Amino acid sequence: MKNDWLRLKLAGKDEKAIRETLDKRYEGYQNRLKKLNNEDVFQMFMNAYATAIEPHTNYLGPRSAENFDIQMRLSLDGIGAVLQSREDYTVVREVVPGGPADKSGKLKVGDRIVGVAQGNGTFTDVMGWRIDDVVQLIRGERNSTVRLDVLPADAGPDGKHATIALVRQKISMEEQSAKKKIIEVREGGVMRHIGIIQLPTFYQDFEARRRGDKDFKSATRDVARILGELKKEKVDNVLIDLRNNGGGSLVEAVELTGLFIDKGPVVQQRNAEGRVEVENDTNAGLAWDGPMGVLINRGSASASEIFAAAIQDYGRGLVIGEPSFGKGTVQTLINLDRFSQNDKVKYGELKMTIAQFFRINGGTTQLRGVTPDIKLPVTSDADTFGESSYDNALPWVQIKPATYLPSGDLKELVAPLQKRHDVRVARDKDFLDIEQDIAEALKLRKDNVISLNEAVRRKERETQEAKAKQREARLASSQSEADDSPSAPGGKDKSGRVPMPTKPAKPGKTVVSLKGATQTDDGLQGDERSLTAELAAEKAAKNAKDVYLQEAAHILADESGMLKADTRMASRTMPYLGAAKGGDN
Repeated sequence: MKNDWLRLKLAGKDEKAIRETLDKRYEGYQNRLKKLNNEDVFQMFMNAYATAIEPHTNYLGPRSAENFDIQMRLSLDGIGAVLQSREDYTVVREVVPGGPADKSGKLKVGDRIVGVAQGNGTFTDVMGWRIDDVVQLIRGERNSTVRLDVLPADAGPDGKHATIALVRQKISMEEQSAKKKIIEVREGGVMRHIGIIQLPTFYQDFEARRRGDKDFKSATRDVARILGELKKEKVDNVLIDLRNNGGGSLVEAVELTGLFIDKGPVVQQRNAEGRVEVENDTNAGLAWDGPMGVLINRGSASASEIFAAAIQDYGRGLVIGEPSFGKGTVQTLINLDRFSQNDKVKYGELKMTIAQFFRINGGTTQLRGVTPDIKLPVTSDADTFGESSYDNALPWVQIKPATYLPSGDLKELVAPLQKRHDVRVARDKDFLDIEQDIAEALKLRKDNVISLNEAVRRKERETQEAKAKQREARLASSQSEADDSPSAPGGKDKSGRVPMPTKPAKPGKTVVSLKGATQTDDGLQGDERSLTAELAAEKAAKNAKDVYLQEAAHILADESGMLKADTRMASRTMPYLGAAKGGDN
């Protein structure tokens, strides 16, 4: 409590405001506990039991199971609005483009939903309800009607309500699908174009695929489409960004790998009986036959590790980042509803560990994760995050390698690329700032001590604020400068020259923060901030300069330059590229 008080006081709150904020906060804690129901308690108890046996075996209650399915297929039937709880209200946080709410033009961000009715039925008052209970009322069968009793965002508590009728439709969660962008990196007198594919999860609509739906949602299908677009845009290299991708479908991991290799084994599975099965890519051909890389961090787990490990074992691409999570086990979902005596009783699902997976080289990602070829600073503590933080995690073991033919051998490239990387980041102030913040955060976590002395904390805050202002000024200044090249356009690159750090790509777009950098503490939590302030902070975070992504793009730009400058090296390291790949246009 003293720490909470200090944080708010140092953020400029007076005593009255601090009391009001903390009274609401602690009352909110109690209210959330009071709203726990039987299903919540049973799920917590079963998970405590299950995870005591093994970290990744857990029970999903009926509602959790439904949400898990939605996350995998990236679609649901509803109105297309993202909701959140604010005090006793259910507030519209976002209106999904193209959904029923958006097309109606009636539901706005900040509107408060106080009642829900099915079709022409009577309204159910949802004031003070849990957000998942309100969401359950609003979701429903496709083409059915739901009516909302809405208090507009600009109306007071006693303002005039509006009734909005919406017809539920299929809502695609496109913000969680694979996305692309292109980062331009000037190397000497040549501009390199690096295609970035950000993949948040290995999703697949299992049910649609079983039905034979030709347009079923799939991470591999989306990435294949994006690769086709990047080919047309003539990018020099492709980076698959798997940071914080916790996994998903094993089938998707295998099929996604198949986009970058011709044919062959991708991952091995060993079950409890010791039987080993090999999961293969059986589709001939490559969707992308150029150089590529994979960007990972500690949050890259399971299917992400299968993909990154296979790309590394085949010598198909560079793995960049920090060691991954270290999850080397396979889970399956068991639908418990099949044991129900009738359709009305739902039991949920059991996610159970059934096997270990192994790399095609015979190793495993269990505990150790995937070790990058080019290492970026470690952003998390292995003792508190990752497979190694679990007391009951399975050990690291090794089995016989699968029979496979590597696509290439990138070892010759790693040392010179690492050297260029080291030289570049040593003079990149943004990169050094992130490294400093990470070091300070890890030290604070390790010390596990925070001062409750106001004078000490105020001095720490003043130092932090001064540092933040310097960074903002530098970033704003660099944004306004021309994106000068180390050498004039068309000029020849000097042998061994290291390109300068990339400057922000889009002139006129103000960048005043770094992704992952320490932010000034306002002492508030979650919905204590205004919705406007919260959305503005999210937008700023989204627009923040991603130093690690920029550096990964630089590394791949260096690789492309080396391969095009030395065709013999290209034929040794990536024989599938062919002689036609040599030379700059």
